[in-house]
Amino acid sequence: MSTNPRRLIIRALARLERSDTGASQQILREILDGPDARTMDPRDRSLVTECFYGVLRWRLQLDAVIGQYAKRGVPKDPEVANLLRLGAFQLLHLDRVPARAAVHSTVKMARKLRGESISRFVNGVLRQIDRQPPSFTELSEKWSHPQWIVDCFERDLKDPTLVEARLRANMTPPPLTLRLHPNAPQEARDSVDIGETLTVLAPSNYQKVREGIQQNWWLPQDEASAQVVHLLNPQPGDRVLEICAGRGVKSSQIATAIGSNGLLLAVDNSAARLASSRRLLSRWAPDTPHHMVAANAANTLPIDPSLRFDRILIDAPCSGLGVIRRRPEILFSRKAADVEKNARLQKAILASAHSWLKPDGVLVYAVCTTTREETTEITHGYSIIDSFESRPERDQIDGFYAAMLAL
Repeated sequence: MSTNPRRLIIRALARLERSDTGASQQILREILDGPDARTMDPRDRSLVTECFYGVLRWRLQLDAVIGQYAKRGVPKDPEVANLLRLGAFQLLHLDRVPARAAVHSTVKMARKLRGESISRFVNGVLRQIDRQPPSFTELSEKWSHPQWIVDCFERDLKDPTLVEARLRANMTPPPLTLRLHPNAPQEARDSVDIGETLTVLAPSNYQKVREGIQQNWWLPQDEASAQVVHLLNPQPGDRVLEICAGRGVKSSQIATAIGSNGLLLAVDNSAARLASSRRLLSRWAPDTPHHMVAANAANTLPIDPSLRFDRILIDAPCSGLGVIRRRPEILFSRKAADVEKNARLQKAILASAHSWLKPDGVLVYAVCTTTREETTEITHGYSIIDSFESRPERDQIDGFYAAMLAL
């Protein structure tokens, strides 16, 4: 029996809500690589991806619409709430599924999961949405962004045209780009569209993408993320300290550049993320010496105080407003207070990193956000040697800020 793609969507949404880390990309990947999806038709696989991310992107708008037609608002039962969101998303934003099919499939699933009375409730709400599609005048509702994020964009971008362009870009699915391994065989190079940088467009075949990752031909990475390491410019034999290293995507790029005569010390406050990084490095750059340290980088690091590094990368924790199109759960998982909270942490990390740098060394501060509190206000007062800022609406890549600082 073939797997119902909508059941996988609801399963992925439920898993995301239960997750402390809230990493939508990882959750969807685990679902699509699981036993229930292995024999799924490519069109159904595409539907799962489109609807999963679509519900997350448009969730705030969908909840507002559901609240108009459900007397008690969005149901507190998360599975029923996600069923309604899925049905409403298909009605309002997915042309490939006829309205009747969207309502019927959602109601049928509600009956199976929660019984007849809930299915009638779901049917009533969705049919009202179909008969009377809502209209939106406020940017927050129109583009499904919380008002505080809209306010940030209006303050920092100033031009209303640019603000709406940013909101539209955040609702647009990003292209899948890959970083090609320097030793990838010609077969891998022939199967992708190589751009002007090391970042390449992925083949359209999902299975080919997964096989290439498993064979260490390539690694998913946005061009803006890769540019951060280009700015750091690690050289063969360098000693590099990477602070807030995460799951190791940039670590693998650094390790490839410094080679077997270099040294990479990756620091992160999550042992689980460092374990993922270690596994990636063992496949991607097995000959590069590397060590992992689980620690809070805002404090003194638990490493030999006499160590000094040629290059330091601070990939600081941030609000993530530059990667909303890639991680749409940011729209409802972040709060306005997080920006100032992150800024305090970023300043502490940057201040503590100085002592580990060689006198002629290079330090790069980077964040995947665009708020001034987490970008230019953090580096204000430092001498900036070089920097870059990318914008989704202008550059068609993620929104990053990175600055090479003279200390």
